[in-house]
Amino acid sequence: MLEEAGPGEVRVGRRAPINAVLRYAAWSMPPPLPMLPPGTRWLCRRKDLLNLVVEHPPQCRTLRVSRGKKGAGDDYQTYRLAFPYIIYVLTFYREGFEEMKIFFRNQTLSSPQDTLYHTNLPNVRGEPGHHGSQRVCLRYRPEMLEGIPLTEAAPGLIDFFWSTGFNQDIAHSAFERAQRRDPRFADLAAWEAATRENPLFPLEVDWEPAGRDLPGLWLECLKVHGDTDQPLDSAAELADILYRLPVGY
Repeated sequence: MLEEAGPGEVRVGRRAPINAVLRYAAWSMPPPLPMLPPGTRWLCRRKDLLNLVVEHPPQCRTLRVSRGKKGAGDDYQTYRLAFPYIIYVLTFYREGFEEMKIFFRNQTLSSPQDTLYHTNLPNVRGEPGHHGSQRVCLRYRPEMLEGIPLTEAAPGLIDFFWSTGFNQDIAHSAFERAQRRDPRFADLAAWEAATRENPLFPLEVDWEPAGRDLPGLWLECLKVHGDTDQPLDSAAELADILYRLPVGY
């Protein structure tokens, strides 16, 4: 390393073997990113905690929905339903899946600070102002997807969510909130009829703002895992931590 020795003069200030310099550079640089799944829009990682944001474009999906709780094997009906842009926020802790939240948008994400909106899905927690709002119910933790590369785990979790079937198990679900917001979601038959008439109609819906953005969701995750200076404020936040603990922890 050269340094000034006087007007117009330089001298060698410090010497080090090139292999030592390279070792130090490798040690000080952040770890390399993993291979990312299709549709990835944002990623945050600190220590053992990772947040992955995936976006799906507007599309129609075939959903199996039960009219009751839990859903009996022969109680499901099939509906072809249209969706706007879907934002999945997947959280992994110590290489294991922790939770997934889901949001809607009428446009693609252009910035992490873009507004996120409530969904209208029955198996999604709907209450605003709660850390668990927009958390999806996966019935049980899909352990078969844990321990595999992120590029496989994220699509697998999303496919698992859509394929397991929906029911009325969650009180005050996101679907109940949407029913009051737009008559095209009065029930599943109305939603399917609106889809047949115009598959892109969800892009015209005045969805309910969730009051959160991606950096805010990341800070919530850090807080839950004790990685901020802010203490827990309520028993509900403690319950959220307990919910995330693996079975048998």
